[in-house]
This record gives sequence, C-alpha cells and structure tokens, in this order.
Amino acid sequence: MVNTIKNNKATLDLSENFGKTLFILSGAFLCIVGLTIFQDFLESERNSSAFYFNESILFKTVWFLFIPTLAVLYKKLKSETSYSHGKTAIFIVSPIVIHLFILPFVGVVFSFLFYESRYDLYKFFSYTLTHDLYKLVIVYTSFVLGFKYYSSLTQSIYIAKSKPTLNTIVINNGKENVVVNIADIIQITSATPYILIHLKNKKHLHSETLKSIYSQLDNSVFVRVHKSTVVNISKVSSFKSRLNGDYDLQLTNGEFVRLSRTYASNFKNHFDTSHRVNL
Repeated sequence: MVNTIKNNKATLDLSENFGKTLFILSGAFLCIVGLTIFQDFLESERNSSAFYFNESILFKTVWFLFIPTLAVLYKKLKSETSYSHGKTAIFIVSPIVIHLFILPFVGVVFSFLFYESRYDLYKFFSYTLTHDLYKLVIVYTSFVLGFKYYSSLTQSIYIAKSKPTLNTIVINNGKENVVVNIADIIQITSATPYILIHLKNKKHLHSETLKSIYSQLDNSVFVRVHKSTVVNISKVSSFKSRLNGDYDLQLTNGEFVRLSRTYASNFKNHFDTSHRVNL
C-alpha cells in the first residue's frame, strides 16, 4: 500500500498575465508611434519641406489597430487545444490579412472626419502594403509563436506540479504494517520481484518494482545510479571516481554504492553542490 499526497495547485492561467502584456504592448506601440512621428519630422527638416503632424499620425494608424486585433487573436488562440503547423500558419496569416484590409477603411474614415477626404482606399492600401507589411508579419508571427511557447511551458509546469508526490510508504510485514517516511530512505535496491528499502539501521522488503516506486519519487532528490539502485542524494556524503567512468558513492550510513557511468552525468546534474564531495 502506498500513501500519496497530490499537489492540486492549478496551472498558471495565461489570462492573468495577458492584461499586463496588452498594457505593455500598448505602451510600446505608443512609443513607436511617437518615435516614427519624430522621424517624419526629422525627414521633413532634412528635405526642407513642410511637416504635417496630423498627416503623420494618420499613417501611423497601423500601430493602433494592433491592440484590438491582438486581443481577438488571443481569445482565438486560447480556445484551441492543439496547434498543428497548419493551424499555426492560419493564426499568423489571418490577422495579417485582416489588418491589411481593415486599415485602409479605418484610414479613410479618419480622413473623411478630420482631413476633408484627401485620402482614398487605394492610397492607404498601397501605402500599408509597401511600408507596413513587414511590421504585421513580425508582430503577429512573434505573438503566435510566443503564445505557443508559453502555453507549452505552463502546461509542462502544471503536469510537473500535478504529479503525485510520495510522502510515506506503508510496508506490510506479516501482521505488522510499518510506515516508512520517504525522507528517511537512504537507497532503494532491486530484489526482483521485490525491492529493498534501506534505512539507517534497517532494510525492508517491499512488494513493488524499482521502476514503479521511482516514478512516484521526487527525481530532484532520488536519483538512479545503477539499473538496480536509486539513492537519496541528501544521504550521499562523498563520491570518488574509479577512473573508468564509474564512481563509488559513500552514503551517510557508511555503505558504498556503485555509480554507473551511464547515470553519472545525470547524477552530477542533480547533485546538490552544497554537499561536500571527494572527487
């Protein structure tokens, strides 16, 4: 019988961070608009021509349209459960096309309201196509791929946090049930079809496979050092090379365990560097 404690902490919700992300993006787009307007001013000064602020900001409408489009795109991405290459391409191309065709209409409306209809659809569309297409590609591609990466990352975190954590093992020893705290285990060795659980002064025979028990343990604490041995790294006092790729581990109970070269790299990566070791 195995007692387990499950971590029910929920996965990171992307919606908790999207509001902040959208706010940051809005600020970034406003800064870009200001910078590009200033660039237009410098260009007019260089060419000794007149600078029209209203006209300059009109053709920066492309940046303002990113905010609502990204908000809608986020909702669509969030509703998806899987992202194939085809779907990813659609999520990138669709907002680019929509943005490309909506922008001229928005520009014409503003032109009608504030600029006496001096600009038509074709002028806005051709300007966007020749000056802003690369911006649309960069922004929407980065957003979709970034969302995919962040989604897979949070999903991995959720899976890791939801993995059952073994707290104690109840070993049936005839009529007696022995409760063993995981933290007290020094090593676990295979004794097919059983396993031996090594404590400081005792060993318990347990009816479970090494593979099964290892899958339930915290792999940042319990590390496989041989195909038939798992050790608690907090119980390792030192390890010494055999000069052939293998190592000898000395445990806190005085026992020595062989660290196979197959598992040596993984062991070193997990081993707490605060421990004192003899190389």
